[in-house]
Amino acid sequence: MQARHALSRCVAGMLLIGAAGIAAAEFPMQAQEVAPGIHAVVTPVRDFPTPENRGWNSNTVFVVTNAGVLQFDTGSSRAIGAGLREVVAGVTDRPVRWVVNSHAHGDHWLGNGAFAGEGVDFIATQVVRDIIANDGAEWVRRFANLTDGATGESAVVVPNVVVGEHERRDLGGVAVEFIGVGRSHSPGDMVAWLPESRVLLAADVVYSDRLPAVFDADIRHWIETLNRLEALEPLVVVPGHGEVSDVASIRLTREFLERLWGVVEEGQADGKTDFEILPEVRERLADFRERYPDFDRNIGAAVSHAYLQVERAAFGG
Repeated sequence: MQARHALSRCVAGMLLIGAAGIAAAEFPMQAQEVAPGIHAVVTPVRDFPTPENRGWNSNTVFVVTNAGVLQFDTGSSRAIGAGLREVVAGVTDRPVRWVVNSHAHGDHWLGNGAFAGEGVDFIATQVVRDIIANDGAEWVRRFANLTDGATGESAVVVPNVVVGEHERRDLGGVAVEFIGVGRSHSPGDMVAWLPESRVLLAADVVYSDRLPAVFDADIRHWIETLNRLEALEPLVVVPGHGEVSDVASIRLTREFLERLWGVVEEGQADGKTDFEILPEVRERLADFRERYPDFDRNIGAAVSHAYLQVERAAFGG
């Protein structure tokens, strides 16, 4: 067992991206055991998908159970998913039995095709299932464009198991609570809570060291969600982007969103445009620059998206 754990910490996947004759590329994936049987695969990337990172910009997790493996999110392409399967195989010879799609953004489910097969269930909320079914081809196209084709052609695998707002299941002897948190970071968001180990698989509802993306969010609801998740008192939090953390990353994400909303709301009430509010946000939230290396690059877009939501809220929306 110790040898296997050592292997899980150093295993790396060599992938062949087969679309359009793209050459072999290496994703330096490593399995980080965050609790017994629970392994995070954390990307070093702190940006959106680009040709340089070949789309590998989001974290994933796998949980080894007595009956097989639970894979939480699958990355931005079939090639990335194949790399994740290699990492899993370096830790256990048990098959992947369950795949969770935390939300409908392509960097968290376009790798589904690498895991598809007989006996594999793909789990999501109804909203996420419907978005993947209806808009999946558009997500494939979008990520190919973002990466100049580096993500290749990924099959659209639609989840076949829908979970409700809060469902507890026993998967191979491991208790897993699927918690639907509505439109927090994005429509149909879901997190997974492992109460026995007190590990939260948070996906993009929590960011530890990258600026939270609010373009598809309901910021006020997101703040409420983070309060609920903090009350779980997790010992380990695996975010969708950034290093593995603890409850502090929940607080950090919430504080950023609260302060962003507050400054934008104040400026909007004074009749300022989002462009006029941006310098004040940069100044009053400057302490986040140390935690979020992409702060200067992405804070402008965050202000613009927050402004639209603040404006809508002012009219009762």
